[in-house]
Amino acid sequence: MPDPKIILSPEGQELSKSFWAFQIKKITNWLLEKGYTVRYDPDVEDQVDFELLEVQICSRSHAETRFYTMLHECGHILIRNGWKQFAKEHPMYAASGDGRCTRSRAYRVSLIAEEIDAWKRGRRLANRLDLFVRDQKYDKVMTECLMGYIEWAGGIETALREENVGK
Repeated sequence: MPDPKIILSPEGQELSKSFWAFQIKKITNWLLEKGYTVRYDPDVEDQVDFELLEVQICSRSHAETRFYTMLHECGHILIRNGWKQFAKEHPMYAASGDGRCTRSRAYRVSLIAEEIDAWKRGRRLANRLDLFVRDQKYDKVMTECLMGYIEWAGGIETALREENVGK
């Protein structure tokens, strides 16, 4: 009888560190083909540095979580590759460096839209590359990350209201 603590893929493969390492390697190869490098560091936030063409991943996360955040960062790369279409669909896209724009509601909404889209595209990339995603865990990681952006956007709104009360 199988150990109930061991999680298996639909194909019956144990979801061990080596399983996730294999999947991360496939995503890393995809990134290398696109001209990006991957840097693991315990002190970085997960992100794409488009100037350095580098995906930065926090190495303190569990291997499965690293895999999902890598997929998400790949989603940002896919968005950037189709930036004209994304920009056309959003009133003020997240690439704006104008401080007035970055405080606007339109900017915050488009930034959250980009984050959601990056998660969707990351999941679709995993499907295209025939990689296994535990949907419940992926959704949990995605939700935790997105809630951070939603709280940030609401926090700015609150701060702006409080700032205007004193005027």
